[in-house]
Amino acid sequence: MRALVAGCGYTGLRLARRLVDENHEVVGTTRDPGRTEEIAASGARPLVIEADDPRSTLALEEVAPDVCFFLIPPAPLDRDPDAGRLARVVRALHRAPLECFIYASSTGVYGDRGADPIDESVLPRPESDRARARLASERRLLELGWRYDCRPRIGRIGGIYGPGRTLGIRSGRYHLIAGHEGWSSRIHVDDLVTALIAVWQRGMNGRLYNLCDDEPHPSSEFARLAARLLDIDLPEITEEAARRVYSPDRVTRRLASRRVSNRRLREELAVTLRYPSFREGLPAALREEGSLA
Repeated sequence: MRALVAGCGYTGLRLARRLVDENHEVVGTTRDPGRTEEIAASGARPLVIEADDPRSTLALEEVAPDVCFFLIPPAPLDRDPDAGRLARVVRALHRAPLECFIYASSTGVYGDRGADPIDESVLPRPESDRARARLASERRLLELGWRYDCRPRIGRIGGIYGPGRTLGIRSGRYHLIAGHEGWSSRIHVDDLVTALIAVWQRGMNGRLYNLCDDEPHPSSEFARLAARLLDIDLPEITEEAARRVYSPDRVTRRLASRRVSNRRLREELAVTLRYPSFREGLPAALREEGSLA
């Protein structure tokens, strides 16, 4: 099969490698010409496109993939009220033999839900600009799906971690926020790749899937384990100080609490995660990046 990975960033590059290993032909896009060698080294064919430019996305017409994984983040709604990046790619693929078009969204669209469990039946209530843009893209894809027969499927992804992405704790960029202990749901990047492929191979058109691991947890537990494994101090600041240190959007995300269920991923898509919780996944990520013996 031919797969298009639109947006070969942190997750997209690992997805491209896995698909190549499974003997699929892969085209991986980037907006940065300097990343083409890295994409080529994965075994994928690099393609430089600028999703904000309709003329650039026309190059996708020749790709004609069987599946598209759309991992390009949305532009702010005030710049892209029509979810244009997504729409331009869907339109460019309207003659492709698509089995499905998978949009990588975020569990952030649910908003702050305290300790209440969240499954795919819970109505979204985004509170940050980024989450509102994600939800707008989801809705746009479903609308375009029926018009262009791209067979949309949506993965709402929890916090992604893995080698080189462990909250920036070592650099001191991460702080605990005193008095705030919300729930968090995460997924190791390699398990996310497995989940995305399962959405393609066993998912249903028009369906939502929460893509996170088996164990929602108090958000500080991940940070405390990382600090303990790295033998470094974990600073704590007040909410007032956090509002000075972080952008308003990031503060909203940090203070939110989401206890997300992956039951549909496990039962409908039959996915068994390699790292069912961060307790197994975080040490593995640190070992892979060379930070842990």
